Amino acid sequence: MLIHVISGAVDAHLRGQGFETTHLSLSTGASLWLGAGIDHSVAAKADSIMLGPRLSPQTEPPEGFLHIRHSPTLRDTALHILASSPSSEAERLPLRRALDAELGAFAADDFPIPEPQHRAVRAIIDDPMTLLVPLSTVAARQSMSTRHVERIVKDDLGLSFVQWRTRRRLNLALRRIRAGSSVAAAARAVGYRGSDGLIRAIGRLTGLNRQELSGDLAGAVRAYRRR
Repeated sequence: MLIHVISGAVDAHLRGQGFETTHLSLSTGASLWLGAGIDHSVAAKADSIMLGPRLSPQTEPPEGFLHIRHSPTLRDTALHILASSPSSEAERLPLRRALDAELGAFAADDFPIPEPQHRAVRAIIDDPMTLLVPLSTVAARQSMSTRHVERIVKDDLGLSFVQWRTRRRLNLALRRIRAGSSVAAAARAVGYRGSDGLIRAIGRLTGLNRQELSGDLAGAVRAYRRR
């Protein structure tokens, strides 16, 4: 489902597998995209207005939930829902499809990564610490040697562990930036010390220079992909 704050402020508490209990404060215009199975409670401040439209079953956030701090397209669709007050499935369906499409743009990866087939590789990838700790620690958490981790990742994905992790970090950081996070906050969330490390990593992968990336970072990457 999607929680969108039309006006005022909303506090949300989330609990689910793969992340610690999380508290979020949603301000006017913000949205919270929740996946199936995420236990949550929501409290609206006085005089606040929020919507909670249901999404299609396949419209799942990549990490269980996504806090979207601002999105003009989501805001416009939410206002349309509020104004039209759809009462039948025929009236709700086109609005749901619009939300599905808008959220799908947030979930899309900028740098493609193959789906893992090997069970051990899937376990490595699903461990949230894999993005944040050295390879030796990743291997120890899976009771493997570093060489074995490198080999099975390369065999399964066709990418080295470092190549896979870089792409995964960049995809997650860019997704957060599009959802309203600052570049520095998004960089730190995926294991970089700050925005400089994230920008340099994107530059190495795309060939874009710092000047091209220094303004709208996520927009520059999307423009690069359309070339």
